[in-house]
Amino acid sequence: MGHAGSDLALETADAVVVRGELATVPAAIRLSRAARRLVVQNLVIASVFITGLAAWDLFSHLPLPLGVARHEGSTVIVGLNGLRLLREAAWHRASGTAPSA
Repeated sequence: MGHAGSDLALETADAVVVRGELATVPAAIRLSRAARRLVVQNLVIASVFITGLAAWDLFSHLPLPLGVARHEGSTVIVGLNGLRLLREAAWHRASGTAPSA
């Protein structure tokens, strides 16, 4: 029963601690909060670009190549902003440890 119970726990859990260190849980919570802030930033960036392009097209003439370039440029900015969480420094900042040189 123990093995089946652990499988059920793994499938239904929102987060699973795979290391024996419970001290990493607060760091994971801080990292998830940083990810949530980053998602909100990305939504704001994307909506500002889209709203600006739509307003430009409604009130003036927006050439299609320029609109596509600006939209894709905003997509690149959002993607680069999201990549900030993949840096090792983001985990060290969340856990409160110094990054290794």
